[in-house]
Amino acid sequence: MLMMIVLHTISDILDLDALLADMANLTLLELILLFVLPFLGGLAGFFLMISATGNMISMQKQLKRGRSAKDIGKRQVMGGFLLLIFAMLCEGLLGYHGYIGELFKNLDNITATDPAILTYGAYHFETIHAIAWCVIINGIIHAILTKDGKWKNTTKLIKQYAIIAIVILILTPLMWALADLIVPGYPYATDPVTGREIQYAVLGKSSIWDFVIRFFLAPLAAKWEPIFPYLAVSCIGSIIGIYLSQERKKIDLTFWKKLLKVGLIMFMIGAAGFIANLVIVVMEEGIDPALALYMNISEHRYWTVENGAPFLGWLFQFLLLNGFSLCAIIMIIRLVEFRGKGKMFAEKTVFIRRLGFIAFTIYTIQYLYNLIHFIVSSILGDPYVRQDWGPTLIILTLTLVAYYLITWAWEKIGYIGSMEWMMGTIAAYLIPGKKVTMVLKWWEKGKLDVEGAFYNAEWLNIIEKDEVNHKGLAESRLSYKLSRLGFIFFPFSFVSYIAAKKAAKNEKENEYQKKGRILGLSGIILFFVLLIVCISLKLSTLGISF
Repeated sequence: MLMMIVLHTISDILDLDALLADMANLTLLELILLFVLPFLGGLAGFFLMISATGNMISMQKQLKRGRSAKDIGKRQVMGGFLLLIFAMLCEGLLGYHGYIGELFKNLDNITATDPAILTYGAYHFETIHAIAWCVIINGIIHAILTKDGKWKNTTKLIKQYAIIAIVILILTPLMWALADLIVPGYPYATDPVTGREIQYAVLGKSSIWDFVIRFFLAPLAAKWEPIFPYLAVSCIGSIIGIYLSQERKKIDLTFWKKLLKVGLIMFMIGAAGFIANLVIVVMEEGIDPALALYMNISEHRYWTVENGAPFLGWLFQFLLLNGFSLCAIIMIIRLVEFRGKGKMFAEKTVFIRRLGFIAFTIYTIQYLYNLIHFIVSSILGDPYVRQDWGPTLIILTLTLVAYYLITWAWEKIGYIGSMEWMMGTIAAYLIPGKKVTMVLKWWEKGKLDVEGAFYNAEWLNIIEKDEVNHKGLAESRLSYKLSRLGFIFFPFSFVSYIAAKKAAKNEKENEYQKKGRILGLSGIILFFVLLIVCISLKLSTLGISF
């Protein structure tokens, strides 16, 4: 969620057109950022994978406690549809893409706000919608696969989810073709009746049939993140959750290494095909169409032949982004839960975890950065004018400060009024197993358990801190491995150097610890040297012009 705020703020406020119009005078750092930021913006699957992991752990725990697979399936379906309803409400009315969000984009002239978003916005399909549909479908799948105590066979469950993920990828182009057959041109063509993209059904213009058919076509082939292929990402997250829900003694690093290899293979194949697609576009059409295609990397439905990706673009884009996401999740869990640092890591990341604790609400109220953009741009000149890097970073900083203050203060009353509170309140009355038996006032039933679920949560350490194999130099070996990765992905240099310094306390100085410390420090120095070079050099300095 922190990454989402940073990326959305920069993408909506930075004057990208002005930067691209004068590329020769861009510094190397700016050029790198212009390529890295869209890539990071495409990692919505990262959030979906994490969500699926947590959801699967929850389902497996309930099965262990004796709840039937059928009951869990019912809860998932009802909870998923509740989330879907709120996602549609968010996109049409409450969210930063909805009517309230549009108001915050027109604070200098409220009357300029177009209320039309209320008539069609609910059919905009984002990550929240994908998560909702995946909760529904995964709930049904898991209820079928785990009936009669089959949830105990985790190896079989993992294989079944892997097969389902592969089948989803195979079916993806077929589902997209089916959507196009049912509604020609879906989702990008313009509907002659409504004047909007054919994905959207519009109140007052579209028929009842249009609303119904588009409701079911959206998860199949809508813009941004349809469940074909992103249900496969949910299945990958489910596999992680199934594995982590086992008894601690059954969890080891061998399976984790296999998953990491899968992620790396996905990433490398995806990168090769992704780059090949861009090269073909450059050779056939020129640099501008290739840049335009790349800038749409975050629109997961966009990379098709119709939109300029010549050969299986969607598949390579999917493998690239979600291979990276899988590797990132595996590495985070390896560095935290496999080292007994769950509680410590949580305590050092309170602000970031607050954003995740009410993730739907944070997504919804992103119009906060529009408010700050309005204030800062009005002080500097005209309201809502896109800015250069300096003012953009000021707006981003003020936005993060505002989020910190809001989430910190809101926490004191259990986030009453948040999207999670609204859904929790409704769920307390409707969803089996969610009904609250305590005598509470209606507005208390949806309060979030900040103390129990946030500060004193059940930390899922796989290896406790006192179980780390210091005799086998586990921390020293880890620091050495990370230090080598640091030359490819620089954050690992910082992590490895810190790990090596701490390893010296429990494992004393040894060959791996020394190498980890030296290589980690070398990676840090190299990073800062390259950073200075990239800030100092412009493309024109290197004799490169566009």
